[in-house]
Amino acid sequence: MTATPVVSMLWESVDPSVALLERFGFDDAVSAVGWMGDALWDTWAIAIHDCDRLVISDRNLLAWITIDDRRLIAKLSVSPPLFQRLADTAILRMWLQTRGIPVAAPIPTRDGRLQAELNDVSLGVCPVIEGDLLDVGDPGQVTEAGQMLATLHEALAAYSHRIDGGRPTGREQLVHNDFRSANILRGSTSITAVLDFEDVTYHTRVADLAKATVLLATRYHDWGPTSEVVRDTFVAAYGGQAPLTSTEQNELERGIAAVLTHFGWA
Repeated sequence: MTATPVVSMLWESVDPSVALLERFGFDDAVSAVGWMGDALWDTWAIAIHDCDRLVISDRNLLAWITIDDRRLIAKLSVSPPLFQRLADTAILRMWLQTRGIPVAAPIPTRDGRLQAELNDVSLGVCPVIEGDLLDVGDPGQVTEAGQMLATLHEALAAYSHRIDGGRPTGREQLVHNDFRSANILRGSTSITAVLDFEDVTYHTRVADLAKATVLLATRYHDWGPTSEVVRDTFVAAYGGQAPLTSTEQNELERGIAAVLTHFGWA
């Protein structure tokens, strides 16, 4: 490596060096990258040339790495209860890519696995997708986001594999459950990736739309409700792509109110 990677917390206010040791057992950034380098070579035949940063989110450790002229993200989890979900959502992301949804699809291992379990660690690799976080101050980007959520819902409704043992019932379907600015990358002309499918769940599309409508502007810190003007633009764009019935429109209004109340923003 040309320099020691910078270690930071994604959203928690704790010392990252302490979290690196207590949660993952690594004395420092160099030892963390060394472990990942060995695992990536043995399992993916990927040789790390450089790693410029490590980011900790709960019990997940993300490493931004360079191999030749490619930029990748390696994500390590030390939470065994999540391992099946991680494997399932890796398959989902690969499937979504085949449906034309912009996602960071996983890179298969030497033997074709999309997510590898190495003792008490689950590890996955995907390409770095270029783009900036969605800017809700731009009505055009908000409109595109509403259309993208509608397109994503349509695709997820057709997904036949189960996630973490769950299944759709009644009007419920698979939904993203965390569709907001922090998880949407946009390039100069269009959305380049929808990120973070780890919270996918089975619910109605209207419930997911309500949550996304309120939280669309949120990123990592200092959360607050998306403005009413932005919410209206977002919902109109969604409805233009996937019209809501009168019953669903009423459910959406109640859902938005419930989300605002849940976060203390009503």
